[in-house]
Amino acid sequence: MEKMLQGMCMTEQIEKIPPRSRQFTELANVDEVLKDLSRLLKKMANCSWSAVYLVDREQRDFTPARSCGLPARYMPLFREMPLVPDKLPLLKSMLRKKHHLLIPDAGESELLPATLRKILRRLSLLALPMVVRNRVMGAVFIARSRNYPPFSEDEIGLIREIVSHAALVVSHIRLFDESLDMAVEMGKRIDIILTLDEINKAISSSLSPEKIIETAVQSIERIIQFDLVTVLREEKGELYVAAARSSTITIQEALQNGARLSGRSLARTAFTKGESRYIPFLSRASRLSSFDRELAHSGIESLLAIPLLSRNKAKGVLLLGNFEGGRFVREDAFTIEKIASQMAVALENARLYEEMRSLFIATVTSLANAIDAKSPWTKGHSERVMNLAAAIAKEMGVDEQLTERVRLGGLLHDIGKIGIIEALLEKPTTLDEDEFPPMRLHPGKGVAILAPIDQLQNVLPGILHHHERYDGTGYPDGLKGKAIPLEARIITVADAFDAMVSERPYKKGYSTEAALAELRMNAGSQFDPEVVACFCRYMGVITTGAD
Repeated sequence: MEKMLQGMCMTEQIEKIPPRSRQFTELANVDEVLKDLSRLLKKMANCSWSAVYLVDREQRDFTPARSCGLPARYMPLFREMPLVPDKLPLLKSMLRKKHHLLIPDAGESELLPATLRKILRRLSLLALPMVVRNRVMGAVFIARSRNYPPFSEDEIGLIREIVSHAALVVSHIRLFDESLDMAVEMGKRIDIILTLDEINKAISSSLSPEKIIETAVQSIERIIQFDLVTVLREEKGELYVAAARSSTITIQEALQNGARLSGRSLARTAFTKGESRYIPFLSRASRLSSFDRELAHSGIESLLAIPLLSRNKAKGVLLLGNFEGGRFVREDAFTIEKIASQMAVALENARLYEEMRSLFIATVTSLANAIDAKSPWTKGHSERVMNLAAAIAKEMGVDEQLTERVRLGGLLHDIGKIGIIEALLEKPTTLDEDEFPPMRLHPGKGVAILAPIDQLQNVLPGILHHHERYDGTGYPDGLKGKAIPLEARIITVADAFDAMVSERPYKKGYSTEAALAELRMNAGSQFDPEVVACFCRYMGVITTGAD
Protein backbone atom coordinates (compact mmCIF):
# COMPACT_ATOMS: atom_id res chain seq x y z
CA MET A 1 0.00 0.00 0.00
CA GLU A 2 2.84 2.42 0.90
CA LYS A 3 4.59 1.87 -2.46
CA MET A 4 1.27 2.40 -4.25
CA LEU A 5 0.79 5.75 -2.54
CA GLN A 6 4.35 6.71 -3.42
CA GLY A 7 3.66 5.81 -7.03
CA MET A 8 0.51 7.99 -7.09
CA CYS A 9 2.49 10.87 -5.64
CA MET A 10 5.15 10.46 -8.34
CA THR A 11 2.48 10.50 -11.04
CA GLU A 12 1.20 13.83 -9.73
CA GLN A 13 4.74 15.27 -9.81
CA ILE A 14 5.34 14.03 -13.33
CA GLU A 15 2.18 15.70 -14.60
CA LYS A 16 3.58 19.08 -13.46
CA ILE A 17 6.91 18.65 -15.24
CA PRO A 18 6.28 19.09 -19.03
CA PRO A 19 5.71 22.88 -18.77
CA ARG A 20 9.04 23.16 -16.91
CA SER A 21 10.93 21.37 -19.68
CA ARG A 22 9.79 24.01 -22.16
CA GLN A 23 11.68 26.60 -20.11
CA PHE A 24 14.95 25.16 -21.48
CA THR A 25 14.42 27.23 -24.61
CA GLU A 26 14.54 30.42 -22.53
CA LEU A 27 18.00 29.67 -21.14
CA ALA A 28 21.05 31.42 -22.56
CA ASN A 29 23.88 28.90 -22.30
CA VAL A 30 24.65 25.20 -22.10
CA ASP A 31 25.58 25.28 -18.40
CA GLU A 32 22.21 26.77 -17.43
CA VAL A 33 20.34 24.15 -19.46
CA LEU A 34 22.26 21.26 -17.88
CA LYS A 35 21.88 22.73 -14.39
CA ASP A 36 18.12 23.05 -14.88
CA LEU A 37 17.94 19.56 -16.40
CA SER A 38 19.72 17.92 -13.45
CA ARG A 39 17.47 19.76 -10.95
CA LEU A 40 14.33 18.84 -12.88
CA LEU A 41 15.26 15.17 -13.06
CA LYS A 42 16.15 15.12 -9.35
CA LYS A 43 12.64 16.27 -8.47
CA MET A 44 11.05 13.56 -10.51
CA ALA A 45 9.89 10.42 -8.80
CA ASN A 46 11.90 11.07 -5.63
CA CYS A 47 15.25 10.41 -7.31
CA SER A 48 18.27 10.33 -5.02
CA TRP A 49 20.42 12.18 -7.54
CA SER A 50 20.94 12.89 -11.19
CA ALA A 51 24.11 13.57 -13.19
CA VAL A 52 24.65 14.86 -16.71
CA TYR A 53 27.72 14.09 -18.81
CA LEU A 54 28.70 15.66 -22.14
CA VAL A 55 30.83 14.17 -24.88
CA ASP A 56 34.35 15.58 -25.12
CA ARG A 57 35.01 15.30 -28.85
CA GLU A 58 38.75 15.76 -28.50
CA GLN A 59 39.25 13.26 -25.67
CA ARG A 60 36.56 10.90 -26.96
CA ASP A 61 35.09 10.38 -23.52
CA PHE A 62 32.26 11.78 -21.38
CA THR A 63 33.11 14.53 -18.92
CA PRO A 64 30.87 15.49 -15.97
CA ALA A 65 28.94 18.68 -16.54
CA ARG A 66 26.24 19.02 -13.86
CA SER A 67 24.70 17.00 -11.03
CA CYS A 68 21.98 17.46 -8.43
CA GLY A 69 21.53 15.66 -5.12
CA LEU A 70 24.83 13.81 -5.33
CA PRO A 71 26.23 13.17 -1.82
CA ALA A 72 29.10 15.51 -1.00
CA ARG A 73 31.52 12.62 -0.38
CA TYR A 74 31.03 11.43 -3.96
CA MET A 75 31.31 14.87 -5.64
CA PRO A 76 35.12 14.83 -6.19
CA LEU A 77 34.93 11.36 -7.73
CA PHE A 78 32.18 12.28 -10.21
CA ARG A 79 33.73 15.66 -11.09
CA GLU A 80 37.17 14.25 -11.81
CA MET A 81 36.23 10.91 -13.36
CA PRO A 82 35.53 10.95 -17.11
CA LEU A 83 33.51 8.04 -18.45
CA VAL A 84 35.37 6.10 -21.15
CA PRO A 85 33.03 3.89 -23.23
CA ASP A 86 35.69 1.21 -23.79
CA LYS A 87 36.15 0.87 -20.03
CA LEU A 88 32.49 1.07 -19.04
CA PRO A 89 30.24 -1.69 -20.51
CA LEU A 90 27.09 0.18 -19.46
CA LEU A 91 28.05 3.26 -21.46
CA LYS A 92 29.32 1.23 -24.40
CA SER A 93 26.07 -0.69 -24.62
CA MET A 94 23.97 2.49 -24.34
CA LEU A 95 25.97 4.21 -27.11
CA ARG A 96 25.72 1.23 -29.41
CA LYS A 97 21.95 0.93 -29.02
CA LYS A 98 21.34 4.68 -28.56
CA HIS A 99 18.66 3.64 -26.16
CA HIS A 100 18.12 3.92 -22.42
CA LEU A 101 19.29 1.23 -20.02
CA LEU A 102 17.59 0.40 -16.74
CA ILE A 103 19.56 -1.38 -14.01
CA PRO A 104 17.17 -2.36 -11.17
CA ASP A 105 20.03 -3.24 -8.79
CA ALA A 106 23.09 -1.15 -9.71
CA GLY A 107 25.10 -2.62 -6.85
CA GLU A 108 25.07 -6.05 -8.43
CA SER A 109 25.33 -5.18 -12.14
CA GLU A 110 28.27 -6.46 -14.18
CA LEU A 111 27.83 -3.46 -16.49
CA LEU A 112 29.43 -1.26 -13.86
CA PRO A 113 32.97 -1.30 -12.46
CA ALA A 114 33.45 -2.30 -8.84
CA THR A 115 34.07 1.30 -7.74
CA LEU A 116 30.68 2.42 -9.01
CA ARG A 117 28.88 -0.73 -7.79
CA LYS A 118 29.98 0.09 -4.27
CA ILE A 119 28.66 3.65 -4.54
CA LEU A 120 25.40 2.57 -6.17
CA ARG A 121 24.39 -0.11 -3.61
CA ARG A 122 20.68 -0.13 -2.83
CA LEU A 123 20.00 2.07 -5.86
CA SER A 124 18.37 1.47 -9.21
CA LEU A 125 19.99 3.32 -12.12
CA LEU A 126 18.48 4.70 -15.30
CA ALA A 127 20.95 5.72 -18.04
CA LEU A 128 19.78 7.70 -21.07
CA PRO A 129 21.75 8.97 -24.07
CA MET A 130 21.31 12.60 -25.19
CA VAL A 131 20.72 12.10 -28.91
CA VAL A 132 20.30 14.80 -31.54
CA ARG A 133 20.04 13.90 -35.23
CA ASN A 134 21.13 10.33 -34.45
CA ARG A 135 24.31 11.59 -32.79
CA VAL A 136 25.07 11.04 -29.10
CA MET A 137 26.15 14.30 -27.45
CA GLY A 138 25.87 13.30 -23.79
CA ALA A 139 24.49 10.92 -21.21
CA VAL A 140 22.15 11.32 -18.23
CA PHE A 141 22.19 9.09 -15.14
CA ILE A 142 19.34 9.02 -12.64
CA ALA A 143 19.63 7.07 -9.38
CA ARG A 144 16.63 6.11 -7.24
CA SER A 145 16.43 4.28 -3.97
CA ARG A 146 15.23 0.72 -4.29
CA ASN A 147 12.74 1.49 -1.51
CA TYR A 148 10.69 3.24 -4.17
CA PRO A 149 8.89 1.54 -7.04
CA PRO A 150 11.04 0.87 -10.12
CA PHE A 151 10.90 3.26 -13.06
CA SER A 152 7.72 2.68 -15.01
CA GLU A 153 7.46 2.83 -18.80
CA ASP A 154 5.48 6.06 -18.55
CA GLU A 155 8.14 7.62 -16.34
CA ILE A 156 10.93 6.53 -18.63
CA GLY A 157 9.06 7.85 -21.65
CA LEU A 158 8.57 11.23 -20.01
CA ILE A 159 12.19 11.40 -18.84
CA ARG A 160 13.36 10.53 -22.36
CA GLU A 161 11.21 13.33 -23.73
CA ILE A 162 12.66 15.84 -21.26
CA VAL A 163 16.23 14.68 -21.92
CA SER A 164 15.63 14.82 -25.67
CA HIS A 165 14.24 18.34 -25.38
CA ALA A 166 17.23 19.47 -23.30
CA ALA A 167 19.63 17.83 -25.76
CA LEU A 168 18.03 19.68 -28.65
CA VAL A 169 18.32 23.01 -26.82
CA VAL A 170 21.97 22.30 -25.94
CA SER A 171 22.62 21.41 -29.59
CA HIS A 172 21.07 24.66 -30.77
CA ILE A 173 23.04 26.74 -28.25
CA ARG A 174 26.25 24.99 -29.25
CA LEU A 175 25.46 25.50 -32.92
CA PHE A 176 24.82 29.21 -32.28
CA ASP A 177 28.04 29.54 -30.26
CA GLU A 178 30.02 27.70 -32.91
CA SER A 179 28.47 29.89 -35.62
CA LEU A 180 29.35 32.98 -33.61
CA ASP A 181 32.91 31.75 -33.10
CA MET A 182 33.11 30.92 -36.78
CA ALA A 183 31.85 34.39 -37.69
CA VAL A 184 34.45 35.99 -35.41
CA GLU A 185 37.16 33.77 -36.85
CA MET A 186 35.97 34.54 -40.37
CA GLY A 187 36.08 38.23 -39.52
CA LYS A 188 39.67 37.87 -38.35
CA ARG A 189 40.62 36.00 -41.51
CA ILE A 190 38.96 38.63 -43.70
CA ASP A 191 40.81 41.33 -41.78
CA ILE A 192 44.06 39.44 -42.37
CA ILE A 193 43.30 39.15 -46.10
CA LEU A 194 42.49 42.86 -46.29
CA THR A 195 45.67 43.67 -44.40
CA LEU A 196 47.77 41.57 -46.76
CA ASP A 197 46.01 43.27 -49.65
CA GLU A 198 46.91 46.68 -48.19
CA ILE A 199 50.56 45.66 -48.02
CA ASN A 200 50.37 44.45 -51.61
CA LYS A 201 48.95 47.82 -52.57
CA ALA A 202 51.81 49.50 -50.72
CA ILE A 203 54.22 47.40 -52.77
CA SER A 204 52.63 48.44 -56.05
CA SER A 205 51.95 52.08 -55.15
CA SER A 206 55.19 53.03 -53.43
CA LEU A 207 58.83 52.12 -53.63
CA SER A 208 59.66 54.11 -50.51
CA PRO A 209 61.05 51.84 -47.75
CA GLU A 210 59.76 54.25 -45.10
CA LYS A 211 56.20 54.10 -46.43
CA ILE A 212 56.32 50.31 -46.79
CA ILE A 213 57.49 49.89 -43.19
CA GLU A 214 54.89 52.35 -41.89
CA THR A 215 52.08 50.55 -43.74
CA ALA A 216 53.21 47.14 -42.43
CA VAL A 217 53.48 48.37 -38.82
CA GLN A 218 50.02 49.93 -38.95
CA SER A 219 48.61 46.73 -40.45
CA ILE A 220 50.11 44.51 -37.76
CA GLU A 221 48.87 46.90 -35.08
CA ARG A 222 45.33 46.45 -36.39
CA ILE A 223 45.44 42.66 -36.09
CA ILE A 224 47.81 41.80 -33.25
CA GLN A 225 48.03 43.46 -29.85
CA PHE A 226 51.60 44.43 -29.03
CA ASP A 227 53.48 46.90 -26.85
CA LEU A 228 56.55 47.18 -29.06
CA VAL A 229 57.25 46.68 -32.76
CA THR A 230 60.68 47.12 -34.31
CA VAL A 231 61.83 46.67 -37.90
CA LEU A 232 65.49 45.83 -38.38
CA ARG A 233 67.14 46.00 -41.80
CA GLU A 234 70.34 44.33 -42.91
CA GLU A 235 73.22 46.35 -44.27
CA LYS A 236 76.50 44.59 -45.03
CA GLY A 237 75.71 41.79 -42.60
CA GLU A 238 74.73 44.10 -39.73
CA LEU A 239 71.24 44.80 -38.40
CA TYR A 240 70.11 48.42 -38.06
CA VAL A 241 66.87 49.81 -36.64
CA ALA A 242 64.69 51.07 -39.49
CA ALA A 243 61.64 51.83 -37.35
CA ALA A 244 60.45 51.33 -33.77
CA ARG A 245 57.04 52.07 -32.32
CA SER A 246 55.46 51.75 -28.88
CA SER A 247 52.53 53.44 -27.22
CA THR A 248 53.36 52.10 -23.77
CA ILE A 249 57.13 52.36 -23.28
CA THR A 250 59.76 54.97 -24.05
CA ILE A 251 61.82 53.95 -27.06
CA GLN A 252 65.28 53.31 -25.67
CA GLU A 253 68.51 54.42 -27.31
CA ALA A 254 69.20 50.93 -28.67
CA LEU A 255 65.95 51.13 -30.67
CA GLN A 256 66.37 54.59 -32.13
CA ASN A 257 66.34 54.81 -35.92
CA GLY A 258 69.74 53.96 -37.34
CA ALA A 259 70.98 52.22 -34.17
CA ARG A 260 73.07 49.11 -34.84
CA LEU A 261 72.07 45.87 -33.12
CA SER A 262 75.32 44.43 -31.81
CA GLY A 263 76.04 41.08 -30.18
CA ARG A 264 73.74 38.11 -29.86
CA SER A 265 70.00 38.49 -29.39
CA LEU A 266 66.73 36.81 -30.30
CA ALA A 267 66.51 39.03 -33.39
CA ARG A 268 70.05 38.11 -34.46
CA THR A 269 69.28 34.40 -34.05
CA ALA A 270 66.12 34.70 -36.16
CA PHE A 271 68.12 36.57 -38.81
CA THR A 272 71.00 34.09 -38.84
CA LYS A 273 68.81 30.96 -38.82
CA GLY A 274 66.19 32.39 -41.18
CA GLU A 275 63.46 31.10 -38.84
CA SER A 276 61.06 32.70 -36.36
CA ARG A 277 62.17 32.69 -32.74
CA TYR A 278 59.96 33.16 -29.69
CA ILE A 279 60.55 33.69 -25.96
CA PRO A 280 57.15 33.46 -24.22
CA PHE A 281 58.50 34.59 -20.83
CA LEU A 282 61.61 36.76 -20.76
CA SER A 283 61.54 36.83 -16.96
CA ARG A 284 61.99 33.03 -16.86
CA ALA A 285 64.60 32.80 -19.62
CA SER A 286 68.21 32.19 -18.69
CA ARG A 287 71.28 33.71 -20.34
CA LEU A 288 69.49 36.59 -22.01
CA SER A 289 71.55 38.88 -24.23
CA SER A 290 72.08 42.45 -23.07
CA PHE A 291 69.65 43.69 -25.74
CA ASP A 292 66.89 41.25 -24.76
CA ARG A 293 67.56 41.89 -21.06
CA GLU A 294 67.10 45.60 -21.65
CA LEU A 295 63.73 44.89 -23.26
CA ALA A 296 62.76 42.76 -20.26
CA HIS A 297 63.72 45.60 -17.89
CA SER A 298 61.41 47.94 -19.84
CA GLY A 299 58.49 45.58 -19.12
CA ILE A 300 58.45 43.37 -22.23
CA GLU A 301 57.64 39.80 -21.22
CA SER A 302 56.97 37.91 -24.48
CA LEU A 303 59.20 38.51 -27.52
CA LEU A 304 58.73 37.31 -31.09
CA ALA A 305 61.34 37.73 -33.84
CA ILE A 306 60.42 36.95 -37.46
CA PRO A 307 63.01 37.16 -40.26
CA LEU A 308 62.16 39.21 -43.34
CA LEU A 309 62.84 36.60 -46.00
CA SER A 310 63.19 37.30 -49.70
CA ARG A 311 64.28 34.47 -51.99
CA ASN A 312 65.10 32.39 -48.91
CA LYS A 313 67.56 35.00 -47.65
CA ALA A 314 67.03 37.13 -44.56
CA LYS A 315 66.93 40.85 -45.32
CA GLY A 316 65.98 41.98 -41.84
CA VAL A 317 63.88 41.13 -38.79
CA LEU A 318 60.43 42.07 -37.51
CA LEU A 319 60.51 42.17 -33.69
CA LEU A 320 57.33 42.22 -31.60
CA GLY A 321 57.09 42.53 -27.82
CA ASN A 322 54.25 42.39 -25.31
CA PHE A 323 53.96 43.02 -21.58
CA GLU A 324 51.89 39.84 -21.20
CA GLY A 325 53.72 36.52 -21.08
CA GLY A 326 52.90 33.89 -23.70
CA ARG A 327 51.04 36.55 -25.68
CA PHE A 328 51.84 35.44 -29.23
CA VAL A 329 49.95 32.26 -30.08
CA ARG A 330 50.57 30.06 -33.10
CA GLU A 331 47.86 31.75 -35.18
CA ASP A 332 49.38 35.18 -34.45
CA ALA A 333 52.81 34.02 -35.53
CA PHE A 334 51.40 32.58 -38.76
CA THR A 335 49.66 35.86 -39.61
CA ILE A 336 52.67 38.01 -38.79
CA GLU A 337 54.92 35.72 -40.84
CA LYS A 338 52.68 36.30 -43.87
CA ILE A 339 52.83 40.06 -43.35
CA ALA A 340 56.60 39.88 -42.81
CA SER A 341 56.96 37.93 -46.06
CA GLN A 342 55.04 40.59 -48.01
CA MET A 343 57.04 43.29 -46.28
CA ALA A 344 60.34 41.61 -47.18
CA VAL A 345 59.37 41.39 -50.86
CA ALA A 346 58.33 45.06 -50.86
CA LEU A 347 61.55 46.22 -49.23
CA GLU A 348 63.65 44.11 -51.58
CA ASN A 349 61.82 45.57 -54.58
CA ALA A 350 62.42 49.05 -53.16
CA ARG A 351 66.11 48.27 -52.73
CA LEU A 352 66.44 46.95 -56.29
CA TYR A 353 64.58 49.97 -57.61
CA GLU A 354 66.88 52.31 -55.70
CA GLU A 355 69.93 50.51 -57.08
CA MET A 356 68.61 50.83 -60.64
CA ARG A 357 67.66 54.45 -60.02
CA SER A 358 71.11 55.21 -58.59
CA LEU A 359 72.74 53.59 -61.62
CA PHE A 360 70.48 55.56 -63.94
CA ILE A 361 71.16 58.84 -62.10
CA ALA A 362 74.89 58.13 -62.16
CA THR A 363 74.74 57.53 -65.91
CA VAL A 364 72.71 60.67 -66.50
CA THR A 365 75.02 62.66 -64.21
CA SER A 366 78.01 61.51 -66.20
CA LEU A 367 76.29 62.69 -69.36
CA ALA A 368 75.50 66.09 -67.79
CA ASN A 369 79.05 66.40 -66.48
CA ALA A 370 80.34 65.74 -69.98
CA ILE A 371 78.40 68.79 -71.18
CA ASP A 372 79.57 70.94 -68.27
CA ALA A 373 83.15 69.85 -68.93
CA LYS A 374 83.09 71.52 -72.35
CA SER A 375 83.79 74.75 -70.47
CA PRO A 376 85.63 75.30 -67.18
CA TRP A 377 83.12 78.09 -66.46
CA THR A 378 80.15 75.72 -66.36
CA LYS A 379 81.72 72.79 -64.48
CA GLY A 380 79.29 71.49 -61.83
CA HIS A 381 76.52 73.80 -63.04
CA SER A 382 74.04 71.02 -63.86
CA GLU A 383 74.40 69.29 -60.47
CA ARG A 384 74.04 72.59 -58.63
CA VAL A 385 70.89 73.41 -60.59
CA MET A 386 69.56 69.91 -59.83
CA ASN A 387 70.10 70.37 -56.08
CA LEU A 388 68.65 73.88 -56.00
CA ALA A 389 65.61 72.89 -58.08
CA ALA A 390 64.91 69.87 -55.86
CA ALA A 391 65.19 72.10 -52.76
CA ILE A 392 62.66 74.55 -54.23
CA ALA A 393 60.27 71.69 -55.05
CA LYS A 394 60.42 70.40 -51.49
CA GLU A 395 59.97 73.92 -50.11
CA MET A 396 56.84 74.25 -52.25
CA GLY A 397 55.54 70.93 -50.89
CA VAL A 398 55.00 69.25 -54.24
CA ASP A 399 54.64 65.48 -54.44
CA GLU A 400 57.49 62.99 -54.71
CA GLN A 401 56.93 62.32 -58.42
CA LEU A 402 57.14 66.00 -59.39
CA THR A 403 60.21 66.48 -57.19
CA GLU A 404 61.90 63.64 -59.05
CA ARG A 405 61.03 65.21 -62.41
CA VAL A 406 62.46 68.53 -61.22
CA ARG A 407 65.63 66.81 -60.02
CA LEU A 408 66.27 65.04 -63.32
CA GLY A 409 65.18 68.05 -65.39
CA GLY A 410 67.58 70.26 -63.48
CA LEU A 411 70.40 67.81 -64.06
CA LEU A 412 69.72 67.51 -67.80
CA HIS A 413 68.39 70.97 -68.64
CA ASP A 414 71.49 71.92 -70.68
CA ILE A 415 72.07 68.53 -72.35
CA GLY A 416 71.21 70.15 -75.72
CA LYS A 417 74.36 72.29 -75.49
CA ILE A 418 76.27 69.23 -76.66
CA GLY A 419 75.52 70.51 -80.17
CA ILE A 420 76.53 74.14 -79.46
CA ILE A 421 79.82 75.44 -80.80
CA GLU A 422 82.33 75.68 -77.93
CA ALA A 423 83.38 79.13 -79.08
CA LEU A 424 79.96 80.44 -78.06
CA LEU A 425 80.22 78.85 -74.64
CA GLU A 426 83.73 80.25 -74.09
CA LYS A 427 83.11 83.74 -75.51
CA PRO A 428 84.49 86.30 -73.01
CA THR A 429 81.78 88.86 -73.81
CA THR A 430 78.00 88.70 -74.05
CA LEU A 431 76.58 87.07 -77.16
CA ASP A 432 75.74 89.16 -80.21
CA GLU A 433 72.19 89.24 -81.52
CA ASP A 434 72.99 86.88 -84.38
CA GLU A 435 74.64 84.42 -81.96
CA PHE A 436 71.52 83.95 -79.84
CA PRO A 437 69.46 81.79 -82.27
CA PRO A 438 71.86 78.80 -82.17
CA MET A 439 72.00 79.02 -78.37
CA ARG A 440 68.21 79.13 -78.15
CA LEU A 441 68.03 75.78 -79.93
CA HIS A 442 69.57 73.84 -77.02
CA PRO A 443 66.26 73.06 -75.16
CA GLY A 444 64.81 71.46 -78.30
CA LYS A 445 68.07 69.64 -79.04
CA GLY A 446 68.11 68.33 -75.47
CA VAL A 447 64.60 66.91 -75.88
CA ALA A 448 65.60 65.31 -79.21
CA ILE A 449 68.61 63.66 -77.56
CA LEU A 450 66.64 62.30 -74.58
CA ALA A 451 63.37 61.41 -76.34
CA PRO A 452 64.37 57.77 -77.06
CA ILE A 453 64.79 57.11 -73.31
CA ASP A 454 61.39 55.92 -72.00
CA GLN A 455 62.25 56.64 -68.35
CA LEU A 456 62.73 60.34 -69.15
CA GLN A 457 59.52 61.04 -71.06
CA ASN A 458 57.89 62.91 -68.18
CA VAL A 459 61.10 64.94 -67.62
CA LEU A 460 61.18 66.42 -71.13
CA PRO A 461 58.66 69.29 -70.58
CA GLY A 462 60.86 70.75 -67.83
CA ILE A 463 63.89 70.64 -70.13
CA LEU A 464 62.07 72.03 -73.18
CA HIS A 465 60.52 75.01 -71.39
CA HIS A 466 63.15 76.06 -68.85
CA HIS A 467 63.83 79.25 -70.88
CA GLU A 468 60.19 80.35 -71.07
CA ARG A 469 59.41 83.63 -69.30
CA TYR A 470 56.47 84.16 -66.98
CA ASP A 471 55.30 87.12 -69.10
CA GLY A 472 55.26 84.99 -72.28
CA THR A 473 58.33 86.46 -74.02
CA GLY A 474 60.58 83.46 -73.58
CA TYR A 475 61.43 80.53 -75.85
CA PRO A 476 60.92 78.11 -77.57
CA ASP A 477 57.07 78.38 -77.48
CA GLY A 478 56.41 81.72 -75.77
CA LEU A 479 54.30 80.08 -73.05
CA LYS A 480 52.94 82.40 -70.36
CA GLY A 481 52.24 82.11 -66.63
CA LYS A 482 50.76 78.83 -65.41
CA ALA A 483 50.81 77.47 -68.96
CA ILE A 484 54.53 76.88 -68.39
CA PRO A 485 55.01 73.46 -66.68
CA LEU A 486 55.72 73.91 -62.96
CA GLU A 487 58.94 71.91 -63.18
CA ALA A 488 60.18 74.29 -65.90
CA ARG A 489 59.32 77.34 -63.77
CA ILE A 490 61.28 75.84 -60.86
CA ILE A 491 64.30 74.92 -63.01
CA THR A 492 64.30 78.45 -64.50
CA VAL A 493 64.78 80.05 -61.07
CA ALA A 494 67.47 77.55 -60.02
CA ASP A 495 69.30 77.93 -63.36
CA ALA A 496 69.20 81.74 -63.24
CA PHE A 497 70.42 81.88 -59.64
CA ASP A 498 73.39 79.59 -60.28
CA ALA A 499 74.27 81.52 -63.44
CA MET A 500 74.22 84.79 -61.50
CA VAL A 501 76.39 83.66 -58.59
CA SER A 502 78.87 81.84 -60.85
CA GLU A 503 81.74 83.53 -62.68
CA ARG A 504 81.62 83.61 -66.46
CA PRO A 505 84.19 84.81 -69.03
CA TYR A 506 82.18 87.98 -69.46
CA LYS A 507 81.24 88.72 -65.78
CA LYS A 508 82.01 88.21 -62.12
CA GLY A 509 79.70 86.21 -59.90
CA TYR A 510 76.95 87.95 -57.91
CA SER A 511 76.70 87.69 -54.16
CA THR A 512 73.84 85.59 -52.83
CA GLU A 513 71.99 88.70 -51.66
CA ALA A 514 72.38 90.42 -55.04
CA ALA A 515 71.21 87.34 -56.92
CA LEU A 516 68.14 87.00 -54.68
CA ALA A 517 67.38 90.70 -55.18
CA GLU A 518 67.57 90.20 -58.95
CA LEU A 519 65.15 87.29 -58.74
CA ARG A 520 62.67 89.35 -56.69
CA MET A 521 62.96 92.28 -59.11
CA ASN A 522 62.12 90.05 -62.08
CA ALA A 523 59.38 88.04 -60.35
CA GLY A 524 56.23 88.31 -62.41
CA SER A 525 58.07 89.12 -65.64
CA GLN A 526 60.80 86.53 -66.08
CA PHE A 527 60.10 84.31 -63.09
CA ASP A 528 57.08 82.79 -61.34
CA PRO A 529 56.54 84.94 -58.19
CA GLU A 530 55.51 81.94 -56.10
CA VAL A 531 58.63 79.97 -57.05
CA VAL A 532 60.85 82.99 -56.32
CA ALA A 533 59.20 83.48 -52.91
CA CYS A 534 59.74 79.84 -51.98
CA PHE A 535 63.35 79.92 -53.11
CA CYS A 536 64.08 83.13 -51.16
CA ARG A 537 62.48 81.57 -48.08
CA TYR A 538 64.59 78.46 -48.50
CA MET A 539 67.78 80.51 -48.98
CA GLY A 540 66.93 82.55 -45.92
CA VAL A 541 66.75 79.40 -43.81
CA ILE A 542 70.02 78.10 -45.29
CA THR A 543 71.78 81.44 -44.73
CA THR A 544 70.52 81.71 -41.14
CA GLY A 545 71.67 78.15 -40.45
CA ALA A 546 75.10 78.88 -41.89
CA ASP A 547 75.43 82.00 -39.77
